[in-house]
Amino acid sequence: MKKANILNYFTKDKVPFIAGGVVAGALGLWVVGKITSPLISPYIKDACRSYLGEDMNAMRQQNQPAVVEMARMNRGKITKRINTVGLLHANAEVTLRSEMAGRIKEIHFKEGEQVSKGDVLIVFEDADLRAALEGAAAELKLRQNDYERSKQLQARKIESNKKFDEAIAQFEAAKAQVDKAQAALDKATILAPFDGVIGLIDIDPGAYVQAAQDLVKIVDNSPIYADFKIPEKNLHDIGVGQLAEIKLDAFPDERFTATVEAIDSSVDSVSHSIAVRATIPNDDGKLRSGLYANVSLIIGEKTDALLVPESALIRDGNRELIYVVHEGRAQLVPVVTGTRENAMVEILTNLREGLNVVTAGQIKIYSGKAVTTQGPKPEEALKSLATGTKKSEDSEDKANQDKSSLNNKDSKSSAPSTASQTKTAEASKTPPEESKGEVKKETSAAAPTPSPTSSDSKAEKTE
Repeated sequence: MKKANILNYFTKDKVPFIAGGVVAGALGLWVVGKITSPLISPYIKDACRSYLGEDMNAMRQQNQPAVVEMARMNRGKITKRINTVGLLHANAEVTLRSEMAGRIKEIHFKEGEQVSKGDVLIVFEDADLRAALEGAAAELKLRQNDYERSKQLQARKIESNKKFDEAIAQFEAAKAQVDKAQAALDKATILAPFDGVIGLIDIDPGAYVQAAQDLVKIVDNSPIYADFKIPEKNLHDIGVGQLAEIKLDAFPDERFTATVEAIDSSVDSVSHSIAVRATIPNDDGKLRSGLYANVSLIIGEKTDALLVPESALIRDGNRELIYVVHEGRAQLVPVVTGTRENAMVEILTNLREGLNVVTAGQIKIYSGKAVTTQGPKPEEALKSLATGTKKSEDSEDKANQDKSSLNNKDSKSSAPSTASQTKTAEASKTPPEESKGEVKKETSAAAPTPSPTSSDSKAEKTE
């Protein structure tokens, strides 16, 4: 089937109608445009300007270098560490308990003070115990006399061996009773077991306490120990004598150095870690038992590590990248990192010493983007500020001088006019005769008096 040709529809009788329709449509469009152009044209112009302006701004921003912060890669010292947590324990710590039930008679210490070994701390009521000791001592004396008498009789073959043995046994039993009474009396006095700091006590003299009741705590914090655990995989890295850096929440601005003193004999089968104990000098008594500690055990040191700030690293999945600045443009380089310490990280591959790396502003750049550092150097800024201040001071001094000179001129010009005005006002107030005389005096005083000569004097005489 043949396709119909569109030209077949344009016959001679239809041409006038088609032409008329085209002209009418064009006229209609022209009329509509004339009517709506005042309303639409401002919006069209604004849209075009904004579109062109955004394109220009985007082109300018693409062409301008991005402002970033940079740092130079240098070699330095870095230490390999194992970071963990632990607790501080005192060198010696004990809670004193009463060994007997009784009433407290005296307390011989102040809470929180330093005590020495052997100092008397607490004394119980001991009158009954002393009486028991005296009774035991009297019994001992009796049994001793019996023993001595029986011994003499035994030597003379008068006393039987049985009675002599009984005398010996009674004498030894009496000595044991004295020792028992003395021990009971000693329990009535609690002594300091070692040098340390005494804690708080909640019992007052006169209170009755039971046997084995907690009374007060005494602690020796010099030196103090830091106990922590290390994973079993690092067992081959640790040893006695290694140093550890201790950080405490109680002293956030200080760092304490500890020395590994002992390592546990076995690995914990549950946590798969091994306990380590380090010693911290504490001569000033600042550290206390029970403090939570952040421990950084130093297991190695590298003196020529290639270091960059940790803020220069960009993480992309499992990869770590750094923007390196070369000839004013940033290039993204993958790297392999090593040890991290104090916001610095060791770089192991792909970079060398002396390169500049981007440490801030990475979000604004891409590989190949032109970059520049942020602002002038601080020294240049200070110099420019000082220069601008000096110039402003000089300009202010000149302006002040000009104002003062103009004020002086104005005051000089206004002085005569004001004097004449005052004189006129005074003349208007005075009587006519006085004003005439005053005017004559003023004119004579104002006119210069010529020096008198002989001719002038003769003329006055003739007159």
